[in-house]
Amino acid sequence: MEITVRKAGIDDLKDLLEIEASAIPGYAYLDEAKEFLLENKGNRGEMILALADGIPAGMGRYSILPDGSGWLEILRVKKEYQRMGIGTAIYKRYLELAEETSAPSVAMFTGRKNIASRSLAEKNGFAIAADYTGFEIQPETADDIPSFHLITDPEEVKERISPWHREWGEYLCFNRTFMKFSDDLYRWLAEKNFVYGTDEETTLVLGARMLEHRGLHIGFMCGDLSGALAFARKETAERHLPSLHIMFRKGYADLEAFCGYYRMKPTGDLIVMERKFISEQV
Repeated sequence: MEITVRKAGIDDLKDLLEIEASAIPGYAYLDEAKEFLLENKGNRGEMILALADGIPAGMGRYSILPDGSGWLEILRVKKEYQRMGIGTAIYKRYLELAEETSAPSVAMFTGRKNIASRSLAEKNGFAIAADYTGFEIQPETADDIPSFHLITDPEEVKERISPWHREWGEYLCFNRTFMKFSDDLYRWLAEKNFVYGTDEETTLVLGARMLEHRGLHIGFMCGDLSGALAFARKETAERHLPSLHIMFRKGYADLEAFCGYYRMKPTGDLIVMERKFISEQV
């Protein structure tokens, strides 16, 4: 069997949707996010289509995050073509794109119990970089919510977040996309109007990388956590969105207790796997 890969475009949508439906029945979002993932509207990178003897068999997306690192997502292989080298071919293209774009690192997420996904990543030089846990809560409006204002100065964003984010974890997570805290990320967050604050130094990062109609995500918060959560729930409700999500470093006991106090629904644990390139170039 000859396996080839090429860049996919919107004309390949039908084939890509069939791959997604076969790989993960009942779980689909490519059609909703096609402009973002296939047409690069608000995103950078490449959708990859893998073919087995010319027949569409697998797909994967390589996205470029604000710091220039690569993010590997929606790796899917049709059921009848699994364990036949399709995933390996997609990973080869992932790493070619990382080299072409001079990415300092590439990363992806998976479930700790997803042995197949984890093993494929490890075979391509990836190692576990972080453990994260997630929760979900419904929108709600309430009285006496603290007054928040947008923060659009990247330097102020950095000043507010950088001293505290290590407790949260190395990554900010929107839509299960894990982005390292960095000056580039602070600038991106400021440009996207994702950062809110109070005069008392409570800070909240709230937004979505894509698929906002599915809900908003708290990427970070510090200070008055109850006030930040109340504002986030209210903002979600006022945008008529169905849910509010949060992910942070597993083992952050105070925040896990906070989520338990507000009876947030657990959405599961994920591991971030990363391959760095800087050390290889030294």
